[in-house]
Amino acid sequence: MEWRKIREGISAKHLARDEKRNIQMDLMKISPNWSDVTHWHDDIEWVYILEGSLEDERGKHTAGEFVLNGKDAEHKPWTKEGCLLLIVWCGNVRREK
Repeated sequence: MEWRKIREGISAKHLARDEKRNIQMDLMKISPNWSDVTHWHDDIEWVYILEGSLEDERGKHTAGEFVLNGKDAEHKPWTKEGCLLLIVWCGNVRREK
């Protein structure tokens, strides 16, 4: 599998997808000094930090930590040092414009 650019500062390796259940698993590599816009998911998002750190309104999450974003939970992640994440998520992403 190759890394593919999702948008500026984010690359992903798609690992698995179940269309019937609308769930997928990805590795995501996020560049240092990156920040996202506020967004929500139609369903759960599970995030395991493999390397580096990711921050959000709840604080700083470092390698080895698991972050759960529940259905419709608003969040705006960022990272100063960059990170590698394993993410499992369902549904669609709605972004603040």
